[in-house]
Amino acid sequence: MTEFLTWSPISLGRWFGTAVRVHISLIAFIVFRLLETAVTLAAKGEFRQLPATACWLGLLLLALALHELAHALTAYWLDCDQEDAHIWPLGTLVGPSFVPRSSENFLVALAGPLMSGAIFLGAAIGVHVIAGAQFAWSPFGNYALNPDGNYLLDASNKYVFDAGAPRLASGALATPLSPIWLIGWFGFLNYILMICNLFIPALPFDSGRMLRAYLASTSVVSTRESIAAPWTAHAFALLLGLIGLVRLATWQTDGLTVIGLGILVEWLVRSEARMLEDGGFFEDGVFGYDFSEGYTSLESGTPKVRPYRESALKRWRRRRSDLRRQRRTIREAAEEKRMDEILEKLHREGRSALTAEEHRFLVRVSTRYRNRTKNT
Repeated sequence: MTEFLTWSPISLGRWFGTAVRVHISLIAFIVFRLLETAVTLAAKGEFRQLPATACWLGLLLLALALHELAHALTAYWLDCDQEDAHIWPLGTLVGPSFVPRSSENFLVALAGPLMSGAIFLGAAIGVHVIAGAQFAWSPFGNYALNPDGNYLLDASNKYVFDAGAPRLASGALATPLSPIWLIGWFGFLNYILMICNLFIPALPFDSGRMLRAYLASTSVVSTRESIAAPWTAHAFALLLGLIGLVRLATWQTDGLTVIGLGILVEWLVRSEARMLEDGGFFEDGVFGYDFSEGYTSLESGTPKVRPYRESALKRWRRRRSDLRRQRRTIREAAEEKRMDEILEKLHREGRSALTAEEHRFLVRVSTRYRNRTKNT
């Protein structure tokens, strides 16, 4: 799981102290959509829609940049540390986090959907005021209408469809690459970002971070978080799967995308559960205990002995756990070395000599050590 979440080959630098990278899934999505459009249009002998596809993909990159900029600005304003941001097609790809949760983390997570929501509302109002057009309110896209109000069919007897294009007063969709089309598509992409990140309270979406930050701030030992957050994620993964099946039953290919999102949510919540079992989520385990061997650390009797013959699955999971612990140990050793260097600089030159990044690193690592000491 960790390798997938951090597979971001393109770095965009640091935005107000937050390291921002482009995730491999965004690169794959852009390449796939361009190739899909090119192959489809090549079969028809025309390439007029290829510039339109490239244009809305560019608008998507702009919407994602503004979404992440809102997160970074809010974190900088609140002096709240964030982990590296990995941008994927629906915002920031977020997994189980080592950053301590607080009300500030809630506000940082909320900033992205609020930015996307403000842009989409502005675009919806703009297309209506400028051209009397109707915004694409359905997250599955917009269809052209006949003068009698029925769906318009093309020469091949298929519905005239353009996902983010506004519908004009005549019932036709806005012409690709026209100003109204650009405004409508940009608003539609931000609309999708807001819906996914605000109304799916599960990782990797922002509302999953918001839910965990809220539960952590209202529960002393995170009991409610450990129960409510995973079950909420399971429920929404199931809901997304059902919605996707309904879309497929009505011959809508976007049902596969919705099912894929449900699978991703379920995979992350199961991965989070394994991290909890391995003691990786709260550094030394939940409430300061190590549950990697079950509950034997709480028993006064003889520890549970691992069976002599392990199944292949158990051996694989145990090796994965050992590798995670090894990577965590290496990371902690590097952080301790960096901490010693910063403390030496602080002692030698004073607090004013520290850079903003060094100050944030010092606060983050100090907070983690305090929480670990408190839990033990």
